Amino acid sequence: MTKFDYVIVGAGAAGCVLANRLSEDPDVRVALIESGPDRNSRKTIVRMPLAMVTFMAPALAFLGGPKFMQWFKTEPEEGVDDRRIDLPRGHGTGGSTLVNGQILIRGQREDYDEWRDLGAFGWGFDDLLPYFRKMERFEPLVDRGSDSHLPARAEREAQPIDPDFHGVSGAINLAHIRTVNPLTHAFLEAANLAGHRFNSDFNGPRQDGYGFYTFTQSNGERVTAESAYINPIRNRSNLTILSGRRVTKVIMDGKRAEGVVWQDERGASGETRGTEIILSAGSFVSPHLLMLSGIGDKTQLSEHGIPLVHDLPGVGENLQDHLDVSVEYLAKTSVPYGGSWRAFPRNVLHVLNWIFRRRGLFASTTADGGAFLSTTGSDRPDIQLFFCTAMANTQNAKGFSTHGFIMHVCQLRPDSIGNLKLKSSNPLDKPLIKYNFFQGKSTTDALREGVRIARKIMGQPPFAPHLDVELSPGPDAVDDEALDSFIRQNVGTLFHPIGTCAMGTGPMAVVDPGTMRVHGTSGLRVVDASVMPKIVSGNTVAATYCLAEKSADLIKGNRRGEMD
Repeated sequence: MTKFDYVIVGAGAAGCVLANRLSEDPDVRVALIESGPDRNSRKTIVRMPLAMVTFMAPALAFLGGPKFMQWFKTEPEEGVDDRRIDLPRGHGTGGSTLVNGQILIRGQREDYDEWRDLGAFGWGFDDLLPYFRKMERFEPLVDRGSDSHLPARAEREAQPIDPDFHGVSGAINLAHIRTVNPLTHAFLEAANLAGHRFNSDFNGPRQDGYGFYTFTQSNGERVTAESAYINPIRNRSNLTILSGRRVTKVIMDGKRAEGVVWQDERGASGETRGTEIILSAGSFVSPHLLMLSGIGDKTQLSEHGIPLVHDLPGVGENLQDHLDVSVEYLAKTSVPYGGSWRAFPRNVLHVLNWIFRRRGLFASTTADGGAFLSTTGSDRPDIQLFFCTAMANTQNAKGFSTHGFIMHVCQLRPDSIGNLKLKSSNPLDKPLIKYNFFQGKSTTDALREGVRIARKIMGQPPFAPHLDVELSPGPDAVDDEALDSFIRQNVGTLFHPIGTCAMGTGPMAVVDPGTMRVHGTSGLRVVDASVMPKIVSGNTVAATYCLAEKSADLIKGNRRGEMD
């Protein structure tokens, strides 16, 4: 049996980065194990940006999206009327970058400085900026004419992109949307009239304001972790990709990790041995594997008959995610994207436009623009708005036949802290997940005020020619009680789970921030969004890519130190 230097479990954003960076040394043997399929990035449904709305729509399953998905679900959540919330994750090499909304937001300087202050020394914003720059190829700086089609030209020229905040030679291409729906023009004008400031770069010196998102796209196609980090190096002789293998346990010799046990798609079992085991399976699977392997809270492990390897009570704790509700509007024009008969000729042209030019509707996610705003008057935004030029999105794919538009309101830093626990000792039983929405210190205040801010923007004159009626929460939902009821009945997550193997130095810390090793063990590390001690103020994929880039350097440095 081949013994690898590194066995990486999970080929999502973090796992793909690690596989690329660690295999740069030809003397190092790397195995990348993934439960889903490999070679996904050239499939049309993955490459086409708009196809993301089909992944969660049962009626569109024939297009093939569900094979790139795996589903988890919360336990009944008391704070949201005992609803169980669906929690989709990506499945296959590329992980959730195969199915996500492609918006790349780093978050705020304060987010990472708080990581540092919570005990993740070396993880402040200034420590991480070089890695944010390393990972990206910021197209507006590489190709100065690439954003000439965007509106708000005068505002953009008044706020030129600061190159000190961006990279130009990294693996992840960042670009503005190639075809902007006219309703996005209305959104920009309306946000200005509502009293907000324009921001040309949400990942620049300031996050607050309204503007355009940048996307993990290139030439009108999705950029995934697989296409960016694996495809360019997949023929390296020292890299072995083992797809279709679900890891069920880490093999421990005392407190040292020696390998992993996996089960293939036919149910056959096998092992892969390595000097170092790195869990990059995400915030649900990585802590689950630790617990199944005897690493976690000793009381919980004992309840399920799992022999204790190391008592680490923080495993599975500290679960956080972004909360989101949608304000939905029916349109009286066909300017919003939609699948009606009156829009049929135009939609045929959209298909041809993408096939031949990689532009138009199918090069879009419908969320061309948005904003980061404060509900309290602070300079630090606490909500994120996504303006969608269609009724369809990942939470509501069924709405694509209707002409309408949506304003998502996302709470950036909710106080809900949840956990993940074992259902049983059977690795095929998914864990029990509880977010504790609106429990403890967590309130509906930010989302409620965010809905009001969204409504104020949508009520400005630029939307008057298009807006027919507010469908949800509806014009009658005005007072606090009605809006709170709407929020509790409809809130979901933005599928950004983090924190369940938090790095730090305190009693509930799971991972050492200087080495990414699991406290109290050897030969075992965790590198994925689960190590974030606190959620960042924006879509989490940028932070995940960044932490994996930094972790790769830490791991290489550890190896050199051990060899000296």
